[in-house]
Amino acid sequence: MRLNLIPGTLAVTFLLLLAPAGLLHAQIPDGYCVSQEEYSLYRKINDYRTSKGLQVIPISRSLCYVAKLHVIDLYENHPDTSYCNLNSWSDKGPWKACCHSKFQPMPDCILNKPKELTSYKGQAHELCYFDSQEIVADTVFNFWMRVEQAKDILVNNRKWSLFTWQAMGVAIYKQYACVWVGEDMDTEKEPGICPGELDLKEMNITGKPAVANVVTQPTGRFYLIFGSFTTEAEAMKALDEFRQEGFYQSKVVVKDDTWRVSLSDHVTMQEARDAKSRLGDDYKEAWIIKF
Repeated sequence: MRLNLIPGTLAVTFLLLLAPAGLLHAQIPDGYCVSQEEYSLYRKINDYRTSKGLQVIPISRSLCYVAKLHVIDLYENHPDTSYCNLNSWSDKGPWKACCHSKFQPMPDCILNKPKELTSYKGQAHELCYFDSQEIVADTVFNFWMRVEQAKDILVNNRKWSLFTWQAMGVAIYKQYACVWVGEDMDTEKEPGICPGELDLKEMNITGKPAVANVVTQPTGRFYLIFGSFTTEAEAMKALDEFRQEGFYQSKVVVKDDTWRVSLSDHVTMQEARDAKSRLGDDYKEAWIIKF
């Protein structure tokens, strides 16, 4: 199990949310509800708070929705790979992508998510969890209670004593769990509890955009290449190996009758250079092409 891909750090973000101008909020599906397991996690956190004389945090429809989008993105698209931690978001959805790490933090991208995706207007802070197998509420809650930094957020201890949580969102999906806490009340109605398994397709909050395996037409993006082959079979084999190593956004780039395998691709040359520098000596032979 882990909280982050970076040893010794906790996947927690906190800062004032600044709403990006002109950004449209998503419409939360009318039938949106939380699963029995998600509500159990929400109750466990509040039961522990009340045992310590703290107030119950109301469940937030907006923050639950953002949490659900994030756990699905983490599971389907794996932005939490290599140097990116669990607070990262992929470029596979209607949100601003970001690779967040202690080496190159991007707090604004992360902390703007509730305002970016919903009508929630207050400050919000995120705590995430990953395990190697499907998880349940007990697993997540018990682990967070053993981790001082996580526990402090949930019970407003130490520096978090300056905050008063007025909203909480929870989500669990496969091997991931996220909880958001906010200082403002949510104006949306509280979500109901799903009578059975959460039907993500029906709620229109799932659907993994296909990550193309092969790029044959120019995209204008900058690809970080780590392998060049003369046959498709060799390139596809290398692609599978890289994805097994955690490079989930790897692609095969076909250009000038050559099959090249990219570790990642980026909007600008500088982003590609920065990505290469963070990979270290093991990938010092990687090179960048624009296609």
